[in-house]
Amino acid sequence: MDTSRCWKQTYRRQWAVALAVIFLGGPFVFAGPAQPANSLPAKIITTDGVSYNAPKLKRVEPDGLLVEFQPADGGTGLAKLKFARLPAALRKQFGYDPGKAAGYEQQEKLAQQALTRKLQQDDVASSASLTLQNEQTRPPNLAGAVSVDSLEPTITYTHYPPDQKPPQLGLSVANVENHYRCLAKFGVQVASGAAGEPVHFRIDRVAVSLDMICHYIEPVNPYDIVRQHEDGRRKIYEYFYRLGPQVAQAIGVSLIGREFTAREATYESDKQRALAEAEMAIVTEYMLRISAATRQAEQEYTRLTDQGRNNVDRNQAAQAACDKFAKDFLNPATPIIAETPR
Repeated sequence: MDTSRCWKQTYRRQWAVALAVIFLGGPFVFAGPAQPANSLPAKIITTDGVSYNAPKLKRVEPDGLLVEFQPADGGTGLAKLKFARLPAALRKQFGYDPGKAAGYEQQEKLAQQALTRKLQQDDVASSASLTLQNEQTRPPNLAGAVSVDSLEPTITYTHYPPDQKPPQLGLSVANVENHYRCLAKFGVQVASGAAGEPVHFRIDRVAVSLDMICHYIEPVNPYDIVRQHEDGRRKIYEYFYRLGPQVAQAIGVSLIGREFTAREATYESDKQRALAEAEMAIVTEYMLRISAATRQAEQEYTRLTDQGRNNVDRNQAAQAACDKFAKDFLNPATPIIAETPR
């Protein structure tokens, strides 16, 4: 069977909204509604012809915009729109600086390379369980077939003088940004066949690596209420990250035994393509699940704290927001993307 084509059809919708890195963050405001510093048109069409309907600005980064949008087949999507692909008017509106964008992208690339190197080191240590197995096909043993490596969260800070507030904060005085990362590697088992016949192989090992980086942007010596409010947001991000390995484990188990067929002459390239699609499946589902749960809990936290304006206990508000959505996050039957009334 042509499973490669089947996989592409199955995950086509998720790919459209998947990000290898999800950026989440919520501004702290003393008064007035939380609004992005700049507005967006009703539809954005990139220079390569891709359309994003009803975009809502979530974050301005040096190399592009993080937007929430409405996919054509329903639901809610997240996408990072690079300035290089945006119309000239939007580039000008958001002060696109090619030099700053290049520097930012280089930093992201270096961070991703560091994570990849760690995965490669882990792969060498466990190569016996993640190498290609040229032996007779046998039913997969799920015990220990999926491993999840969850790194300790990294917390970083940027402090600005009172009279030098970064423009990306808009009406906010502080913000905490969250970056989730997910990578996956596989071991496969091959069923040997007669010469000239298709080669059948299936996944029998999955190794997932998770990472999280939180970055505070706040004034020098911030008021306690400002730090407490942003700490509440970080606790929400970290709470779901701590639950993430359970979700990644379940996703990985669902791929054990997944079978593929390749032509003998192009086996290696077909295998790499199939495993790349398998990794995209894991990354997409994990990212969508954790970003959806975090977004819902953050909205609840904003409601409970009245956007930072009331005096409720921030720790209690953050925990209440997490508890409300934790069960859905851990339940694989829960829809990945919460539908938004339109």
